[in-house]
Amino acid sequence: MGIRRSLLGVAGLAFVASSMLNAGQQTTRDGVYTKAQADRVTEMYGKICANCHDPAKVPDGKKPAPPLLGDVFLDAWKDRPLVELMAVIRLTMPNDGSAVLTPEDAVDLAAYILQANKFPEGKAALKNDDAARKILIVKTP
Repeated sequence: MGIRRSLLGVAGLAFVASSMLNAGQQTTRDGVYTKAQADRVTEMYGKICANCHDPAKVPDGKKPAPPLLGDVFLDAWKDRPLVELMAVIRLTMPNDGSAVLTPEDAVDLAAYILQANKFPEGKAALKNDDAARKILIVKTP
């Protein structure tokens, strides 16, 4: 009985420690971008991204790219690091080769996507740095 109680105690401590670590985790709910940052790529998004990601703008006969707004996007990206989204944008978009995005473009476009998904704005601009590697995308703004 003593060993079982000890094991339950250890398991309980591990759960509490894990919960405390997750509680301190920065997420996209924490205002990780600025309005100015998201706004500066609005035109770029409309010219480059919307042609594939906005079903209303996709040419007839072409399959739309995965959505960047709403539940489908958030389900696909929840619990993944925001820096991973920035890397996908930077390294694979646009997939038709019609433009070359800079690292700054990718970060700003990630901020735009957060804004469009109604995540709160913050006071500091999002950057592709060590801090960004720790930000998790969550489903609900």
